[in-house]
Amino acid sequence: MRRALLSLTALFAAGCGDSAAPTPASRATETPSGVRALPDAGMAEGHGGAADAALFDRRSARMRVPELDRTPPLAVMRLDLGEGTPVVRRSPEGSAGAEPITLPRPTFTATALVRDMDGGTGRIRVSAVYVTDCDGRRQEHGDYFPPAQIENIRIPPGALAPNQRTRSATIDFPAGCAVSGRVYAEATNAHGLESISDPIRFTWK
Repeated sequence: MRRALLSLTALFAAGCGDSAAPTPASRATETPSGVRALPDAGMAEGHGGAADAALFDRRSARMRVPELDRTPPLAVMRLDLGEGTPVVRRSPEGSAGAEPITLPRPTFTATALVRDMDGGTGRIRVSAVYVTDCDGRRQEHGDYFPPAQIENIRIPPGALAPNQRTRSATIDFPAGCAVSGRVYAEATNAHGLESISDPIRFTWK
């Protein structure tokens, strides 16, 4: 089988597997748009369901990075299936054990959001980990937008940083293969503190 091409398109900043089985195709975009501890954003505004979904429609504002920020950012993942209401998970809600979502077609668009109203944001990543089974050939995949990096994210105090960022990635799976996995948001604020949204598990058969 032939290998599909991977293409990434980033609006501000862009941000596997190797076998004979078909390789999924992915594409991503990012726009600035707001550690397991209580996140410092979103609580006063309400959260869950429609409240979390509404965060994706809010406009970003730039703010001065403070000298100190001890609380991690809010991380939210939205999964658009191409039909019906998008599925939204935030950090942390404890819904990791929810039943997997059956995809209506072998593709989805995942949008990750980081929000930090008192410290500013540093980076947002869409992470998808899944297994494809193509006629008995199983292959593990890890797609990260942007790719995983070693360096720490830290913006100097006094610098301007957006209080919210989003990044979207569309992943197309081989139609003839079974797929199971999870997708989640990895959020980092301007001081390098991190949050991870509850994962959304999915299957395609």
